[in-house]
Amino acid sequence: MNILRLPPALRREVYRCSAACAPITRHLTTTAYNDGWNDGLDIDHAPPTVSKSLLTLSPATLNSYDVSTPPSSTELRHAGAFFTRQPPHILFTTPYFRSFPPSPFPEVAFLGRSNVGKSSLLNALFGRPTEKPAHVSKRPGKTRTMNGYGIGGEGMVGAKARTKEGRVDAKEASDPTWKRFGRGGVVVVDMPGYGAGSRGEWGGEIMKYLEGRKQLRRTFVLVDTAHGLKGSDLQLLLHLRQQGVPHQIVLSKVDKLLYPEPKAPGPQKLHNRLLKLQDTCAELKDKLNEAAAGVGGRSAMHDLLCCSAEKSIDEKGRHRRIGIDELRWSVLTACGLEGKPLVQSKIQKERNGRRVEAPRTRQRADTGGEEEYMPMDA
Repeated sequence: MNILRLPPALRREVYRCSAACAPITRHLTTTAYNDGWNDGLDIDHAPPTVSKSLLTLSPATLNSYDVSTPPSSTELRHAGAFFTRQPPHILFTTPYFRSFPPSPFPEVAFLGRSNVGKSSLLNALFGRPTEKPAHVSKRPGKTRTMNGYGIGGEGMVGAKARTKEGRVDAKEASDPTWKRFGRGGVVVVDMPGYGAGSRGEWGGEIMKYLEGRKQLRRTFVLVDTAHGLKGSDLQLLLHLRQQGVPHQIVLSKVDKLLYPEPKAPGPQKLHNRLLKLQDTCAELKDKLNEAAAGVGGRSAMHDLLCCSAEKSIDEKGRHRRIGIDELRWSVLTACGLEGKPLVQSKIQKERNGRRVEAPRTRQRADTGGEEEYMPMDA
């Protein structure tokens, strides 16, 4: 029967019934076996289609972990709370290594080529992208001194010390700023950029600090995702490797690759761009190892972090920039503070008609194997 010769109304009804009824197809095979009900007739079912899982944004897919393991959500929350609980405090600023104070705090340093986005990244790291404690400029060479920022811990404890009369204690007020920084914190050192807009004398002071500072726990070298490793980057990284200076590469401006449009990409686009980012990380490591082999060095395994100071993870976490919590966690692990509970400053609570002091320690809650610190009841 030719369906096209039917009247239009009847033809539409036939099409409607055909679409509503799913076709049933049976595949017969000549292989005879008896499973108890088909009497030798085997129905060959088509194998179910397995949908390929798409990559989503996570610490494991965003970064390249060759040495350590990706941080858990609990660890990322702990790192975020550590960096945002207290505002950053500028403890010292100096152009010379000899002027660095003998502080008792662990330090990490951030440096990279001029206009690599270091100042913007530090502001996001401090949780102050709008306040901008680290000055941001489009002009290369804006950062001209080595600046130390106190992060976490008790914050500034001596600056507000007052006598019984309410006046500021003269001894506390005359102490250097870094002496008034409370325990449990870390110092983040913002280094001048190298390359365009930099000065030759900056490089000498930077290398003195990187090689001679006992408080330095790790150096984070920023590399632009779009431009990759430049000659000056390779020279610095090879020198750090030869001198045994602990360092880690951070790919900045990763949003240019993952989120080039104002609108967030769909699942398939994000999957493809994450694969491209992983290829970029692999190529960067190969290039660095080839350069090391050229000067008689050995290949090394490193964790490579990727982050953005501009783009947020999603609409719900507008203040959570891409990869920033993972970078915070790396700072804590470098300083040995990853398992340390947050230090709680002395506060007064009123209970049962009397004032008591809240304890400084925190107890670990039962979270099924993961560590999560919760405040104790006074």
